[in-house]
Amino acid sequence: MTNGDWIRFNEYDDVLASTDLLALVAGSLKNVPTNWKWMILAAHSFLQGALVCAVQDSTRTNILKKKSAKETLAWLNSDLTENQPLQYLDEFPELLKKYRTKYRSITIEISQEKDLATLHKEFRNNFTHFAPMQWSIEAAGLPRIVGTALNLAEAAMHQHQVEIHLSEQMKQRLTQNLATIRGALLGY
Repeated sequence: MTNGDWIRFNEYDDVLASTDLLALVAGSLKNVPTNWKWMILAAHSFLQGALVCAVQDSTRTNILKKKSAKETLAWLNSDLTENQPLQYLDEFPELLKKYRTKYRSITIEISQEKDLATLHKEFRNNFTHFAPMQWSIEAAGLPRIVGTALNLAEAAMHQHQVEIHLSEQMKQRLTQNLATIRGALLGY
C-alpha cells in the first residue's frame, strides 16, 4: 500500500507480492529460461511467507530463532523503554517443522520433502548467494518442484488463522495468480 512517500506492506502483502512475481514471470519461461531463477526465488518467498503467516502466534515470536524469540519476549514483558531487540526469522526447515506440527492433517510425501529441500538448499540458497559459476539445471523437474511449493503455500494461506487477515480482494488475487502460474507451468 502506498501512502505518500512510503510503501507499506505486511506479511500477507509480502506473500501476495511473491505470487504477483510468479504470475508475471511464469508466462516467459519458454522464451527466457533464465527466468526460472526468479520463479525459484519467488516460489520460495511465497512458501516461506505463507508458513510464517500460518504459524505465527499473537506475539510473533514463535517464528523467530530461539535466542531472538527469547530476547523479544523479554522485551515485550518489560516496560518497553529499551530499544526493541533485532528479530531473526527462523530457518526455512524449522518453519516447515513448526507448520507440520501445528497442522498435523497436512501431509507431505517423501518426494515432496525432497523437492522442498532442493528448492531451498540447492536452488534458493545458491541463487541468493550466487558465486561466479556455471550451472546446468534439468528443466523437466522445475515445474514439479515449484508446484510442490505452490501447493503447500496455498494450503498454508487457506488456514483459518491466515484467511481471517485476507480481504476478499486479496483472496481473489491469490486465486487468480495461482491459476495463472499453474496454467503456465502446465504448458512448460
